[in-house]
Amino acid sequence: MSIFKFKYFGVNQTNSAMKIGTDSMLFGSLIDVEGKSNALDIGTGTGVLSLMTAQRNRQLKITTIEIEVNAFQEAKNNFKTSKFDGQLTALHVDFLDYHPETKFDLIFSNPPYFENASKSLNPKKNLARHDDSLPLNKLFEKASDLLTQEGHFWVILPYLTFDTYLDFARKQGFYLVKEIEVFGTENQLVRKIGAFSKTKEQLELSNLIVRKSDGNYTEEYKSLTSEYHFNQLK
Repeated sequence: MSIFKFKYFGVNQTNSAMKIGTDSMLFGSLIDVEGKSNALDIGTGTGVLSLMTAQRNRQLKITTIEIEVNAFQEAKNNFKTSKFDGQLTALHVDFLDYHPETKFDLIFSNPPYFENASKSLNPKKNLARHDDSLPLNKLFEKASDLLTQEGHFWVILPYLTFDTYLDFARKQGFYLVKEIEVFGTENQLVRKIGAFSKTKEQLELSNLIVRKSDGNYTEEYKSLTSEYHFNQLK
């Protein structure tokens, strides 16, 4: 059994194709949950992002969606064994077939992003990492339908893919209100995190460097994730 230990919960990731890494740690720490009450996690995987956001807002109710059955069961069990279980609802459903009665003031997703890349021999990993089952244009389109007027949609993508989909997001009525550039090291841009809204706001630009040139984590990264890591980072 593969358990990833956080400070206040554990995540079993034995049967999930995509394991917890820096992307999850960063994204879960940066999603703004202040003032939010009803959230949707698209493609929850192990459920780690929902657990992280639930920890920071104990009033937040989160619905999670996962199409892959093993990942869904794992997320459901991870929720049950955490003290945040009352905030979390796991659903085994295709996002494109999901039709809730209410809209959400927070939607977030770490989507399948290796678009047009070589596929693995592992079908579960393909489902988690490729956008065949959930094309990014469909993700933005449906997220727009499910988001409240004052809500925010957060997504993390490779930096090249992120820029490609900005025009499409605008066509769905989205405004980019936050853009965070994530550098693996000082000169290595690897990801972009964006927050989108249907209401125009002043765009906030920022960046974060994960590791220093010596391979150790930056103070900024350690401070950002300090409430999650079970062990102290070097």
